[in-house]
Amino acid sequence: MCAAIDMLASEQLFYGHSPPAGFLTDYTPPRRQTKITARGYSSPCLSVLKPVQLTLKSAPRSCIRLSTEKKKKHVVFADDRGFALEHVKFMTEPSHVPPYWAFKVVASPPVERKVKPVLDLWETRFVQPASDYLEFRRRITEECVSLENVIVKQNELAVDGTVKVKNLDYLKEVFVRTTPDGWSTKEDTYCAFIESGPLLQNGVSTYDTFGFQLQLPIHSRRLDFCVGFRCQGKEFWDNNNGKNYTIEKSSTKSSPAVSCARINYGNSWSVKADYNGNTPYW
Repeated sequence: MCAAIDMLASEQLFYGHSPPAGFLTDYTPPRRQTKITARGYSSPCLSVLKPVQLTLKSAPRSCIRLSTEKKKKHVVFADDRGFALEHVKFMTEPSHVPPYWAFKVVASPPVERKVKPVLDLWETRFVQPASDYLEFRRRITEECVSLENVIVKQNELAVDGTVKVKNLDYLKEVFVRTTPDGWSTKEDTYCAFIESGPLLQNGVSTYDTFGFQLQLPIHSRRLDFCVGFRCQGKEFWDNNNGKNYTIEKSSTKSSPAVSCARINYGNSWSVKADYNGNTPYW
């Protein structure tokens, strides 16, 4: 009987002394009372347990509160605030007259615009000799030398060209004579061999091709040149039929053309040109 009582008491003590949670308060542990019997020893006796009161501590709240209330949108018209619903502006000037500019806009300084510099381009004043094939072959056959083509390189201020000469002998000299000041001074530039023409039945070519490069003058706007050929103690020239080959510097900005006819001549032009395209006459 005592063993059963002890077991019951231990179970009650186990459930009565279970560790409380961290947020529980007002927990009072039970007190153990002893009882003296006739045998001289005491047996444990349990007192009535007090009811446990559980209280929950409120969790700390953040200082930032988000408003969950939705704001209602409302529309306000201009006439509710005392303003006009429309703004009308009447234009007094006719359609062909430019609009009136405010004085502040007119008096303000104009915006500076970057003016592009006028570039001077070098241009040839002759037709490329090779463009007229019959005349080109005649010069090689009869005069033994002829300028073929030239290319003006604006960025490099240089002129590249080719010359064809009659193959009279293996030893030959081909050069270009130039002048920037109307033949007051002159300079010879020797050409370099490029290739030979097609071979004949005897294994000899009819003509040879030479190349050259000229530097355009810096302090002059004109360059005249002609082609020379020395072979077998003779000298041959190609000077464009006595006019020389000319390369001039011209401006890219041209003068505006006349857009109206003269009154004295009605609707016809006052300038007339002859059939050869020479200097116009009045």
